[in-house]
Amino acid sequence: MIAKRYRPLAAGLVASLAGALALFSLGETALERQREFYFDALTQAVPAVQSDRIVVVDIDRKAFQSAPERDWTRTQTAVLIEHLAAAKPAAIAFDFVFSTNCAADDPANAALASAIGKTTTILGFLIGETFDGAPHPVPALALQQPVDVPELWFIDGTESSCSFLQDKAKAAAAAFLVGDEDAVVRRVQAYAIVGNAAYPALGVEAARLAAGARTPVLGGRPAWLRHDSRILRLDEDGSLRFVASSAGTIGARTLSAADVIAGTVPADRIAGKVVLIGSSLPNLGGLRTSASMPLEPSVQIHADVANAILTDHIPTRDLGLLPVEAGFAFLAGAAAALAAARLRPLFAALAGIGLVGLVFGASVLLYARTALLSDAVGVSLIVATAALVTGLLQFAHVRRAEATARQRFAQYLPQSVVARYIDNPDLGRVAGEERQVTALFTDIEGFSTLAQKIGPHDLVKLLDIYFSEVNALVARHGGMVDKVVGDAVHALFNAPDDLERHVDKALACADEIRALTEEMRRRPAFLEKAFGRTRIGVETGMAVLGEVGTGGKLDYTAHGDAVNLAARLQDANKFLGTQICVGPHAAGETSRPLRAIGNHEIRGFGTMELFTLD
Repeated sequence: MIAKRYRPLAAGLVASLAGALALFSLGETALERQREFYFDALTQAVPAVQSDRIVVVDIDRKAFQSAPERDWTRTQTAVLIEHLAAAKPAAIAFDFVFSTNCAADDPANAALASAIGKTTTILGFLIGETFDGAPHPVPALALQQPVDVPELWFIDGTESSCSFLQDKAKAAAAAFLVGDEDAVVRRVQAYAIVGNAAYPALGVEAARLAAGARTPVLGGRPAWLRHDSRILRLDEDGSLRFVASSAGTIGARTLSAADVIAGTVPADRIAGKVVLIGSSLPNLGGLRTSASMPLEPSVQIHADVANAILTDHIPTRDLGLLPVEAGFAFLAGAAAALAAARLRPLFAALAGIGLVGLVFGASVLLYARTALLSDAVGVSLIVATAALVTGLLQFAHVRRAEATARQRFAQYLPQSVVARYIDNPDLGRVAGEERQVTALFTDIEGFSTLAQKIGPHDLVKLLDIYFSEVNALVARHGGMVDKVVGDAVHALFNAPDDLERHVDKALACADEIRALTEEMRRRPAFLEKAFGRTRIGVETGMAVLGEVGTGGKLDYTAHGDAVNLAARLQDANKFLGTQICVGPHAAGETSRPLRAIGNHEIRGFGTMELFTLD
């Protein structure tokens, strides 16, 4: 039998071994989302080399404003191509699909077709719902046996440009982008196969032309792609990862279409390079989430793919690293267990942090040298687990208190509830407390329209100011912000602690929120965006308060008719023409003067008398 003094170390070693085996056997299925977030951060943290052979021309707001009647047409696109062709680029690749208005004798279409035929042009296509013939021309591709063609590459239909435009182009390429489960575009499938024809991704073809490579060769099990002497490393499913560029990098390689047409761009910025044409405007370009920004123009993502190939810096997750990662995880976990068993808590913690830092440092160094992506998240978790298991058994009482604090702080609870746990680590879950609460619900009028009209960055800036000031008002009146959902604030008064005259304080808070938000709407930043009014509903009644949820993150909230009715009263302001709607129970308990607005039916609650604040 293992001596008691060695049991913590033995448990840590067992935990380390079990973690290493799980890491090896589960492979890419465990901690997939966390690992991808880490890879995103890693590729952004390590500077990537930038090729000077890729240029992006953006049909941006400046181009629209400089166009006749401020409307960008196919005629303008033809003029743009003419100017670019005069500078003798290696090729022009379009992130647009000209799939409508296919009358070849239309003057604008004739001008566009003529311009496309004057230079090497690649037209992109998208995935479509029907098969209406393979896009053309089909780029050349050589096969080297044996080869396993990834299933992901096969698509059933396409949406491509008008046939007479394709007749003038030199090649067709796949311009569609498919994000991961979290909608982030981190990779592109290297090829798309329609019928018996294989088409490279737009960025892949752009890189080949920029490098002057000959016919690409596909081969291997798993598949690889070769451009002359360069072997492109693909993921197991035939996808090619890329490094998403920062806003500064994007700005350095991007030209405005307006400047190109105006002739202010030197010819050497374009000569001999591949030019990708797209748009950063939502009505023209596809804005997608990437590792570098929430909305990156799709043309810039294609440029990122081309840059990864040209600089030979393609982030690759090689499954051959799994046994190496598992072995390293066991050794690092064993070292962490030994430190936790032999050192004092402070030094043991420092040793554990040092080991985790070593894991991430090795991962960063490996990526910087080879572009290989290693699972520092999984290895670090094993190190932390081994140290934690050993430490828990070695210092049971201290570790128990620490674990409780960690668990409680990791969950979103009101400040007063968190204070209870800090004061008493053994305190159980707060659940099933019945008490009277006054609920206050807010909502911004026309928020959906506002969100569609302005960009996400501007919207977030306005909401940050709005929530900061509204939530501060709730706190100043003794209320608790239960949650913020979208553009709505849900607040409770007399919860979780007693609050005298809570109905009066909730109504006073509602009145000040109305005044504050009306003043806020007159501020230049809000006035420019036509920020909507804030509607408020208030009602009081009995509710059950406590933590809801099991296992993961808990939610401290209130459940009861009064809470639900407050939400409905907020919405009732729409047809009542009011800004603050007060329920009958709150009206009966307040000392504030209210104005009756008649009896009205509230869905789910029947007809009741409602009130408002003057």
